[in-house]
Parts: sequence; structure tokens; C-alpha cells
Amino acid sequence: MTIRTLPVGMLGTNCYLIYDENKKGLIIDPGAEGERLLTTIRRKGVEVELVLLTHVHYDHIGAVEDIQEATGAGLAVPRLEEPSFRNPARSLLGTVSDLQADRLLDEGDVVCVGELSFRVMSTPGHTAGSCCYVGDGVIFSGDTLFAGDVGRTDLPGGSEAALERSLAALAALPGDYRVFPGHGPDTTLERERRFNPYVQESINKAH
Repeated sequence: MTIRTLPVGMLGTNCYLIYDENKKGLIIDPGAEGERLLTTIRRKGVEVELVLLTHVHYDHIGAVEDIQEATGAGLAVPRLEEPSFRNPARSLLGTVSDLQADRLLDEGDVVCVGELSFRVMSTPGHTAGSCCYVGDGVIFSGDTLFAGDVGRTDLPGGSEAALERSLAALAALPGDYRVFPGHGPDTTLERERRFNPYVQESINKAH
């Protein structure tokens, strides 16, 4: 599995291009700069079959249409996030989005493209339907968990209590994972268990 991290847009949202040895792949949270993303996709020779969203905030969905039009990729969205396409207050987009999900994802669903496989882990808190994607030794955490920090909960649909439960669930996963967040550098789950005060607090409350 090859992972390319592509920060895009004014907020530096991490878009992830992920592909297997046969160049079958998917893209997570293409938030902006569609042409730049497509240039990378073409240069790497990746066949993008799916756009995968961790949540439906404007800085994570801005280039979805560009990617779909150019590649024919389907769109998979957490089920509880899908209504945000039509709710500008929730998407922070300022207008209703025309995006249509091809697949709605629930807790425990498995997303497969080529030799890639990711389990859907529901992690509400930053938004009502935020989720993480858990693969072989990796977690794509969206705006739930960052290196040394967590996603904000003061936006529409956010919940501090829900985020604490989500962080505790992530911390309870067995073993270690490399964590690829929606913003900032990658980290590891063990590092966040040990040094992230928000994760430590969630663990203490869970016990």
C-alpha cells in the first residue's frame, strides 16, 4: 500500500491518495485544488475508483466533483454525514452541495478497492457522523484525532462528549497504528495514547 499525503486549500487539509501495487486506488478527503490532485493521480498512473470522505465539511469536499468527473470514481460517505450536503450550516459550505453519495457507510462496513481494505469506524464528535478508516496498521482519522490535538466540537453537529467517547474507542484499539489526520503531520496511536492530553482524559473517563 502506497500513501501520498497532499495538503490542499487554505486550511491545509490533508488529502490522501492511496493505491496498491497494481495502481488501483482511492482518495480520501479531496478538499481543494482538484487540478493539482489530478496531476498527481495521472503522474503516478493511479486508477482512482473511489472518493472516501471522513466528514462533510467544505475543506474536505471541495474537489470531489473534479475528481469524480475526471476519473469516474464513486463517492462513499458516512451515512450520518450525507444530509450535510444539503445543510450549509453543517457543511460550512455556504450553499447546498450537488454531490450525491454512491454508497452510505455505517460502523463496521468494509471498503475495498483492489487489494486495499478499510474498516469504517464511527467516531462522532467533530461532526455528528465523522468516521475514521482503519486499515492494515493505519488509521485515517479525519478531524477526530490530530498529532497532539483533536478536532474542534463547537461547530454545528459537534459534541465534546461524543468526541471523548470516540477518542476512548480509538485508544482501545489493540496494538499500534500509524495515524493520518485531516490536518497536520502524521503520528502514531501509541504516541497519542501516551502524550495527547485529550486522549488521556478520554481514557481516564472511560475507566
